[in-house]
Amino acid sequence: MCKKNRITIYFLLIFFIMIGMNRDSYAIRTRTDYFLKPQVGMWFGPITPVYTTAKDVDTDIGTGIFLRYNTPLNPVKIGFDSSYQNYGSKGVDGVLLIPVYGSFLYLLPFNLPVKLQLKAGAGNCYVSIKPDKSSQWDPLFHGGIEMSFPAGRIANIGLRIDYLLIYEGYADKAKKNGHFVNAGFTLYFNINI
Repeated sequence: MCKKNRITIYFLLIFFIMIGMNRDSYAIRTRTDYFLKPQVGMWFGPITPVYTTAKDVDTDIGTGIFLRYNTPLNPVKIGFDSSYQNYGSKGVDGVLLIPVYGSFLYLLPFNLPVKLQLKAGAGNCYVSIKPDKSSQWDPLFHGGIEMSFPAGRIANIGLRIDYLLIYEGYADKAKKNGHFVNAGFTLYFNINI
């Protein structure tokens, strides 16, 4: 092989290595970009009382909204959630819950077409017991998991499962805490900032 051909081959090899080092040229990068943008969305699905709470209230359908924002640590986001949950009660008229809470979301480091996120947080929950016509704000703790995948550049769809613990142990007359599992379909919209 002549010297000219060798130099051309070396030049092309260096050129393609430099192009390959550009992160934006990877197809995988465009697949994961949707998680790296702030998101706003909504969910809809069954809301189920569990443990001792299941003896007092029935399963129903709930809906909620959320906002997610990036932190300087790429796999971590901050989220703010709220939902409307109106339960029929066994023996009484019903219970209305409006949880409002913040959470940290962590993107699990698996290179899959779907993204898995763990989340945990705390906040408050407005609890209104209809027959007693009493209402109050109670502390709330939350944990969950989400799975999502892109449905284009603007939207993502997914599934979520959340566990909510409404803590009433601080109140004098409270006998038990509230335990709820929310599962639902989610629709995320990516915000281009």
